[in-house]
Amino acid sequence: MSERDWSSELTNPEAVRGVLGSPPPPLTDYHLDSVLIDEREASVTLRFSAFAVPVGAAELWQARGHNAHEFVLVCVGVRNFEVDAWSGWPTTLARLSGGTVVLAGREKRVSFEADEIRAESPVGRLWGRTP
Repeated sequence: MSERDWSSELTNPEAVRGVLGSPPPPLTDYHLDSVLIDEREASVTLRFSAFAVPVGAAELWQARGHNAHEFVLVCVGVRNFEVDAWSGWPTTLARLSGGTVVLAGREKRVSFEADEIRAESPVGRLWGRTP
C-alpha cells in the first residue's frame, strides 16, 4: 500500500519535491530530530533528517562531500495541540493529512491541526557515523 503524498499538504510543495522527488519518500523514512513549539506564534517546527543523498541533489551534494540531508516543516496557525506521550523511541508514524499532523511511535503520540504547513528547502550535510 502506498502512503499518501505528504508534500501535497504543503503551501509550497516544490520546496521539497525539487530535491526529494515527486512524490517524496514517506516521512517515516526520515528521523524526526526536533519538535519546536512556539506558543507565542501558535507554530510548531518539525526538523527531519536522513543519512542519504536524495536523487534530486546527488550530483551537487556528493561533489561537496555531503552524505545526509535535512529539511524543516513549519506549521502555523496551530490549534488542538495534544501530547499523549513522549519518549526517546523513534517516530514510526509521521502523517500530514487534511491539515492534521500526527507524530507517533512507541510511547509517543503528538497531534495537532495547522492552518498552513510550509517547507524549507532540504539542505545537504556531512555527517559521521559513530560505531
